[in-house]
Amino acid sequence: MSGLKKFLLSFVIFAAICFFGLKWYVNAEVDKELTRTVAETPGLALSYADLTVHIVDHTVVLDRVDALFPSGQHIQADSVSIAAFDRNNPIPHYATIAARGLTIEVSPQNFGVLSGYIRGLGIEVLSGDGTLDYAYDPETKILELKGLTLDDPKLGALRLTGSLDNLNLTGFRPEQSFALGIRKAVLTFDNREFMRLVSADWARRMGLSETTTLGRISAELDGLAAYAETQANEPARETMLGLKTFLNDPGTLTVSANPAESVPVLYFFMGRDLFENLDLLNVRVDNGPAGKI
Repeated sequence: MSGLKKFLLSFVIFAAICFFGLKWYVNAEVDKELTRTVAETPGLALSYADLTVHIVDHTVVLDRVDALFPSGQHIQADSVSIAAFDRNNPIPHYATIAARGLTIEVSPQNFGVLSGYIRGLGIEVLSGDGTLDYAYDPETKILELKGLTLDDPKLGALRLTGSLDNLNLTGFRPEQSFALGIRKAVLTFDNREFMRLVSADWARRMGLSETTTLGRISAELDGLAAYAETQANEPARETMLGLKTFLNDPGTLTVSANPAESVPVLYFFMGRDLFENLDLLNVRVDNGPAGKI
């Protein structure tokens, strides 16, 4: 073997040793930092089987994750990929996280008062993949939710984006929620089996066939749309008709709020009815075929 070939071979071996040595060191350091962060967050419990750091794109991947959050939510996942996460604030000012193989039990801790209704539909666990991507600017006090998603292969896929202002995330207290302002929001739901379960539950409660039940609800929505028209409330009229369309042909439903200016949450507790709130938020409902998310 020539001297050049020996040099190249030695260099490749050296580079490989350095790379895997660096990878081991980074994995160990990130694992230590993550353990410290969890220990310093009251009420947070996190366990995982393995941790890997992808040096090239700076992504941290946790395998077989079990997380219990301070607010009581309990979530498990086959893997969690963390592309960005703020470690400098008690409530992170930004995060980009993706989870695969999520398991979320339908419990009061996870879903509050809705858990009883959801379990009544025969749904005991939500599963699938999910993402969270947001950023908060402490100077403008604006939080941009770039995406909160959950894709359950059986029930459907949900995606929420939006923007809030007047939010002091650094010193946040629950009572400050009323001062939050809604700048915009878009909720998209791509139905699979969920609406079939809901329709069957409505029919059971009304003691009617599903066809008759949907007909009666559709008639009520038509009546509400007509009333909204007499009030010159176009957002409310479109919302009622949009919901009627989705109810009878559940594909992809998109509900968007685009108010002329930020709407404080407190406004919803000042005696306004549903139609007034729909108009205030400038709500729009659009329907499309399934598979849009």
